[in-house]
Amino acid sequence: MKFDDILKDVGEFGKYQKFVYFLLCIPSFACGLFMMHLVFVMETPNYRCKLTDYPGDTYSIQNSEHQRLVDMSIPRDSEGSYRKCDFYSYASNFNVTASMHTYNGTELQNFTIGANATLQTCSEWVYEKSIFKETFTSEQNLVCDDAILVSHSRMVFYFGVLVGDVVFGWSSDRVGRKISMYIGFLLLIVSAFAVSWAPEIISFTVLEFIIGATNHGAFLCTNVLGQELVGPSKRKYTGTIQHMFFSLGLVYQTVVYYLSRDWQISCIVLAASCLIIIPHWWLVPESPRWLISQGRHEEANVILQKIAKVNGTKVSPESVKSLIIKKEKTGSFMDLLKSKTMCLRAAILSFNWLAVCMTYYGVTLNAGNIGNFYLNFFLMGLVEFPGILCTIFLLDRIGRKKLHLIFMVGGGIACLCTIFTVTFARETLRPLTVALAVIGKLASSAAFVVVFIFTVELFPTVIRNIALGTGSCFARVGSMVAPYFVTLGMTIEGSLGEALPLVIFGAASVAAGIMCLYLPETLNQKLPETIEDGINFGRVQKSAVVDRNGKDETERNLVADNIENDQL
Repeated sequence: MKFDDILKDVGEFGKYQKFVYFLLCIPSFACGLFMMHLVFVMETPNYRCKLTDYPGDTYSIQNSEHQRLVDMSIPRDSEGSYRKCDFYSYASNFNVTASMHTYNGTELQNFTIGANATLQTCSEWVYEKSIFKETFTSEQNLVCDDAILVSHSRMVFYFGVLVGDVVFGWSSDRVGRKISMYIGFLLLIVSAFAVSWAPEIISFTVLEFIIGATNHGAFLCTNVLGQELVGPSKRKYTGTIQHMFFSLGLVYQTVVYYLSRDWQISCIVLAASCLIIIPHWWLVPESPRWLISQGRHEEANVILQKIAKVNGTKVSPESVKSLIIKKEKTGSFMDLLKSKTMCLRAAILSFNWLAVCMTYYGVTLNAGNIGNFYLNFFLMGLVEFPGILCTIFLLDRIGRKKLHLIFMVGGGIACLCTIFTVTFARETLRPLTVALAVIGKLASSAAFVVVFIFTVELFPTVIRNIALGTGSCFARVGSMVAPYFVTLGMTIEGSLGEALPLVIFGAASVAAGIMCLYLPETLNQKLPETIEDGINFGRVQKSAVVDRNGKDETERNLVADNIENDQL
């Protein structure tokens, strides 16, 4: 008897599993609170150089005299906006000539600066307070020459996610799913509170690394635990629902930041919201499947008997004691590279993982650059629900390959089209720009689900986890480079800077989608088990010639030839 047979006896998704599964959705919600929180914490408000000779200078214009001094001291760019890092310094006898000009229907005072004025780089700034009262970026003045530190910090956070996936993946197999999950979220809560009082960028970045590692690493343990408690026929839906709670966390954090407008207060509120996870230690059991794999049958039997009792079913203790979960023989990373076919497929799907993740995080990080910050981010979180539901509905109808191609190419084209809305009618067509970006986010969130399933089904059993781990690593690389493209757009003035990040994300998405044309469809196909199965998966066989023993001699020879010719 297999463990899945035991689950069918006790109930695949009975009352007990539903209760525990709901509890496990709460950590998934908590993960959503922090995976994107640097969008808010390290947002850079509009700013300009501070007027050294004007006490109480603010970004907002206070009166006509303040307006005159700002116009006289702060140069403007080609589109009429204040330059952010330069100011005019005047000698004692300066010469300034004022004139009026019109930009976008607004009259602006233009000053012609005399020879006694010099353009200098400032060391103090004032920030717009209408969107945020304070962010970590404005508090620490991470602008101009130090603006790159924002991207570095975000990159370190997502590098922490990569490290956490590896560490907690190993930990959950070695010490258990429950204890790994619980330790991860305890460290997350402590780090989330601590980062609220980070005094400078180094300690802040170190704490963000810990938050990234524990947040997503513990989420993976939660996901595995939830899947292992549920019967095989229900896992498709339970895995998806957990990701919906992740999306709910994105929406919740937007509301928190909107109401507080202060990064420190918001971080404290989000950290306090995670305290609800603490009682999970007494309410959530260890995975009985993992316990049996470790030879701890008595502990597994206690949990399974409890599940059966609550579900109103029965399971024989002898059946549990006789269970043995065999460790399957696995291949190595080099097995992905031994044949041209496997290597090409691994390369295509790895790039798809990178493009999906880069677009998913990049479009969200760029939300504040294309209009209303809070509304855009709220929509970015909300749109994940129809994206995931659409995937569930279409996955078995259209197929993995076609559906993934539609999401990648369609979402990519939507992002690419923003170059036209931004260039030709930047303000007039801003709602259309936002709509196109939201479509890109919807498509990337849906493609995330598809590429996971596509990878699992395309590679043989012996290297399936290796292929999945490789794709996940490339996905983290995508999330690490995304902040730099967003920062690049912010450093380029005008409409080009606003559209550039979305164009890059869109181009990567389209290219990755087109590459999928070289992959076979996996819908309704028997999963490959050996390396030979993987190499020949999706290949068209010649007409069979059946020998006297009833064996397909032609096909057998063709398979052997394929394997021999495919070796690198």
